[in-house]
Amino acid sequence: MELEGKIAIVTGGAAGIGKAIATALTEQGASVAIADVREDLALETASGLEAQGLSAAVFPVDVSNSTQVEAMVQAVTDQLGQIDILVNDAGIGQSCSFLEMAEDEWERVMAINLKGAFLCAQAVARRMVERSAGGRIVSIVSTAASNARTDAAAYCASKAGLLQLTKVMALELGPHGITVNAVGPGLTITGSPVRQKPTDAYRTAFVAAVPLGRTGQPTDIAQAVAFLASPRADYISGQVIYVDGGYSAGKLSVRE
Repeated sequence: MELEGKIAIVTGGAAGIGKAIATALTEQGASVAIADVREDLALETASGLEAQGLSAAVFPVDVSNSTQVEAMVQAVTDQLGQIDILVNDAGIGQSCSFLEMAEDEWERVMAINLKGAFLCAQAVARRMVERSAGGRIVSIVSTAASNARTDAAAYCASKAGLLQLTKVMALELGPHGITVNAVGPGLTITGSPVRQKPTDAYRTAFVAAVPLGRTGQPTDIAQAVAFLASPRADYISGQVIYVDGGYSAGKLSVRE
């Protein structure tokens, strides 16, 4: 119970990887605020956690809206107490070629994946600094942050931007005792009802490039986040942990 007594916000915590993260943190003793625009799914996830004797509450929010973000963070503070951990998981995918992408699609991906993480981190960090008790910020990026892929210009750019934002925050917030890190999933099968399932052909091609020979599971990602949120990661900041089965280590297709 390394996180007993801690208060954590998990954006996008209603389903998929976010749900697994919320579960992992509550299992370690944290009280988790599930901050998600999908209120029905969030309530379902919170009810499931509470049925297991775990502590979870729902705070609806559109992370791309600064007014809603500020209201959500204040509501968590008022209802649960100080915020010790923020996990930026809220995000959307994208599948459209660069030449065909509409401006509004680019802006929507950036608004949720990058701006949303900025708004949430800034609102939470300001309170952490005021409290002078340190804290943890963990953002979910992707192997796409450093390994570009076709039909995902906005997504790759948003995740690369979030990775650099993570490093800047680590530099600026470190003197306040706040660690800032990122976790980069590889292809992860979430089972989320709101996330498009990859085609069999795409999955097969991706797994062929993964040394461990399988896709990721949400719990794989959640365990890395729980570690970075724990006292065991006190001296880790400004880093990204790729949880991808070795995918980003190199190319299996290139052989002697």
